[in-house]
Formats: sequence, structure tokens, C-alpha cells
Amino acid sequence: MTVLAAQEAYRRWAPTYDAENALTMLECELADRLSPSPRRKRLLDVGCGTGRRLADTGAASAVGVEPCAEMLAAGEGIRAFGPEVRFVIGDARALPLPAAAFDLVWCRLMIGHVANCGSVYRELARVAAPGARVVVTDFHPVASAAGLRRTFRDGDEVLEVEHHRHRVAAQVAAAGRAGLRLVSADDATIGPSVRAYFERAGKQAIYHEHFGLPVVLGLLFARGG
Repeated sequence: MTVLAAQEAYRRWAPTYDAENALTMLECELADRLSPSPRRKRLLDVGCGTGRRLADTGAASAVGVEPCAEMLAAGEGIRAFGPEVRFVIGDARALPLPAAAFDLVWCRLMIGHVANCGSVYRELARVAAPGARVVVTDFHPVASAAGLRRTFRDGDEVLEVEHHRHRVAAQVAAAGRAGLRLVSADDATIGPSVRAYFERAGKQAIYHEHFGLPVVLGLLFARGG
């Protein structure tokens, strides 16, 4: 299987990225459990993709940062965003944003695309205001160790997105060095809520084989004051 660097992968994935799949469904369920409500907060979504998570959040202001212009263009072609939402093309390792500017920071399903997670955690901590919460989700290292991969279909090709396995302890340590304190950790496992996705794809055997396997890791941090 061809493995693509994240930038190239998402450029090719952009036209069909908004189609929900088992992984994104589980990630949304997990993020909803972990994240404080964004309502009336200054919200940042790092690696926002098409921006779909920033629609109708109730946030006082919302900024999406995404390195792939094609992903942002795809999102703006699908939905209308409120005046409180703006998008910036940028890298998670060097966010083009001021320090201490956000009450809630999301970094969802992207940190594994960066080889050095510490560089991302330093930026997440820098832009978080004192007392802010930072939510990080990613493809679970247990799922990666079990041989599962992040893939997508482009025409007749099935392509794999470059992914680096960051163990939980390594992420918590990197976050701590940046000034973030772990509040809670959770995961999402393959189970009944996503069975229909496997059935529609004719992958019932894979569903039963991996039933109960953690596939999304979620970490909630607080920024010290």
C-alpha cells in the first residue's frame, strides 16, 4: 500500500473527507465526553480539516488552523460558517497566532502526523490562556500496534496516511514539559455504535476480530495559570 505524507494525503482526500466513517464517529463521541462546551469560549481547532467541527459550536470566536488549503476549500464549499469563525493556513508546530489567546484548544486526529509531538504540545500550551483546557485525540497507539492503519480511498486506490505512534506516557510527558497538566484520559473502542460502518463496507469479519479494540485516544489537559 502506498503511504503518503500527510500534506499530500489530505490534498487528495479533501473532496471526500467529510464522509463520516467509524474512526471519525468514535472520535466525535470521545471528544464530546472529554471536552468542555465551547459555548461562549474562544475556541481553536488545530488541524481543523474541512472545519466541520467549527460549525454551530456557540463559541464566542472560533479559529481553525489547517496546513492543507484544499481541505479548507472543500469545507467552505459544503457549508456556511458564522461570522465568529475564521480559518488560517498554518502548521501546528508554529501556529500563526498570539500567545494565551484561547480558552479551549482542540487538536483532534492530527498529532500522529507529526514525528515530534513535543513541538505540537509546546504550541498548544503557548496559545492556551491560563486555565484553558486542551483536548488532544489521535489514532490509538494500541490500534497502530495491532496493525490498523489510517487509510482512505482515492478512486480505485486505497492509500495510507503517514502516521507516527506516540505512546500515552510520551504525550503526557511532552505536554507536562510545555506547561499542560493531564486532567483525564479516555479511549473509544470498536463496538455497536459503529457496527453499521463495517457492515456497509462488507467488513463484518474485521468488526468481530477487533471488537473492543481501542482505536481513538483522548487526553484532556489544563493550562497552568
